[in-house]
Amino acid sequence: MIRLNVWLTLPNGEACLAGELIAADPAGHKGSIRGEFRYAQTYLGRPDAFPLDPNALPLTQAIFSANRPKAGVHGVFEDALPDDWGRRLLVRNYELPRQEQRVPDLLGYLGQGLGALSFAKASVETRTHSAPLHSLADLLNAAQAFERGDTLDDEALAQLFQAGSSPGGARPKALIQDAGVDWIAKFPSVKDQYDVVALEAATLQLARNAGITVPEFRCHPCGERKVLLSKRFDVTDEGRRHLISMQTLLQADDYYVLGYEDIANVLRRFSARPGENLQALFRQMVFNALIGNTDDHLKNFSMMHDEQGYQLTPAYDLVPNMAQNREHVLRFGLTAFPPTKDKLVKLAKHYNLQPKQAMAVMDEVVSAASLWETVFADYEVPSHDMARLRKDIETRLARG
Repeated sequence: MIRLNVWLTLPNGEACLAGELIAADPAGHKGSIRGEFRYAQTYLGRPDAFPLDPNALPLTQAIFSANRPKAGVHGVFEDALPDDWGRRLLVRNYELPRQEQRVPDLLGYLGQGLGALSFAKASVETRTHSAPLHSLADLLNAAQAFERGDTLDDEALAQLFQAGSSPGGARPKALIQDAGVDWIAKFPSVKDQYDVVALEAATLQLARNAGITVPEFRCHPCGERKVLLSKRFDVTDEGRRHLISMQTLLQADDYYVLGYEDIANVLRRFSARPGENLQALFRQMVFNALIGNTDDHLKNFSMMHDEQGYQLTPAYDLVPNMAQNREHVLRFGLTAFPPTKDKLVKLAKHYNLQPKQAMAVMDEVVSAASLWETVFADYEVPSHDMARLRKDIETRLARG
């Protein structure tokens, strides 16, 4: 049995015990995990308490069963774990055998991930995960060596683990601090067939030009290579903001058939500013359709909690259609294929937009996206990468 205290770091820096997570192997059910969570009485008594998951974990004294036998914990807690990249680092650093690589075990080794939650077997864990900016080149070298399967000395592995075991996503990345500001450093991968760093930076700029809120970002040179630095929106001057993914809010494990309308329904239920968030989601949906961001899965949409309540986060992980997929992960109405302009107008009602308002948003997004080649060139996307993407982007713009 695994027992973990779940701590919540508030925006003012205060750490409070939010509850206890328990995971056990039920007798006769090999491979499944029974998980439960219960809020701490002290947390329930706080005037500033809020549900860690407004859908699955309301603020009550109940014991909540996870009903996720593979993971053994509620989705909001697994959200704190990184995906493939960071999990591999956790396993490698602690030399974990297979039976200790399950989600509850990894949370105990993680300590604090992205967002405001941290996990400990006793009191608060105070690990420092960020690395200084001057170590970026060393981290990049270590990350690429780790990807290749090269042998790393203890110092390099420790440095990579400290900065790289918390960020989400499957690609190599690390947490960096520069002059007191926290960033996620997104590295090129040894498996890349495109200049992904330049492409993501250019797409973020294109989204910003289209009126979409994105994190502050910049490309940082590391010799002949470069790293994308994205400012963390879950970090305040003194503390943290709690994050929860749309995958968790929609309780969508494994394969799912869901769409942008499902995210819109979540925003109607839980956002403190639903009108504003719905319109922001519609704008991002239009942008994703036009630029070919087919990797629009539910982990790439999140809400964060601030002084007003839950809000849609800035847009992140925006890239063009490098895989040349015909379908998006998320559906536009009843189809996952790129929608026409008329189709988008019809869908606008689900985002509290009248047809004229929707047309105005689409005109703004089309106008910005049409300048994609200029923006991509400004961010030094290689010409051969642009040539490989041109047909898909231009076809989508023509449909819009």
